[in-house]
Amino acid sequence: MNPKMMKEMMDSEMCKEMMPEMIPKVMEKYLMNIPKNEREEFIKKIVNIIVSKSNECELSATFIKDFETSTNIKGLKINSKGGKGATKDSISPMDLFLSGLCGCVSIAVGRALSEKEINGNIKVDALVKKSFEKGCIEKIILNIHAKIDDSLNEDELKELILKGSKKCLISNSLGCEIEKNIVIE
Repeated sequence: MNPKMMKEMMDSEMCKEMMPEMIPKVMEKYLMNIPKNEREEFIKKIVNIIVSKSNECELSATFIKDFETSTNIKGLKINSKGGKGATKDSISPMDLFLSGLCGCVSIAVGRALSEKEINGNIKVDALVKKSFEKGCIEKIILNIHAKIDDSLNEDELKELILKGSKKCLISNSLGCEIEKNIVIE
C-alpha cells in the first residue's frame, strides 16, 4: 500500500471511528505473531503512548467485585484479580507490587554499577511467600541477575550488587524478610 494513502487513511474520520473497535481485535489476533524482542518494544511504546497522552497522574484502584479491581496507573487502566481470585492470565495487585520492587532494586543496582563505570545488564525477578491465614507477606525472594561485561572478582561484584540493592526505598520500607540471591551470568 502506498505510504501517502496510508497516512490519509489514518487521518480519516472513518479511521477515528473504527480504531476503538479494530485495535483490540488486531492486537488479539496478531500480537503473538510479532517476534518476541520486537513485541516487547511494541508493547512498551503502546504503554508509553497511553501514559504520556493522559493528564491523569494518580495511582488508584477501584473495587469491582469479589477479588477483582480496576487499577489506574497514570492513565493506564488494567483490570486485576488478587488474593485467592488471582489467575495467571491476569495481572494481580501482588504482580504490580513485586514489579515495582523489582524495578526499584534494578535501578538501585544498575546505578551502583554505573557509578563504578561497570557495564552490564541487571534483571531482577521476585517470588513471594504469603500467608492468607496471617494476612501478610512472610518473605520475598529477589533474584538479582547480573551479566557484566567487565572482568571483575565475583565476590567483589556480588558485594557491590548487594550494597547497591540496599538503596531501594521500597525494599527498605518493607517489614517482611527479604532474601537476595545474586546470580552472575
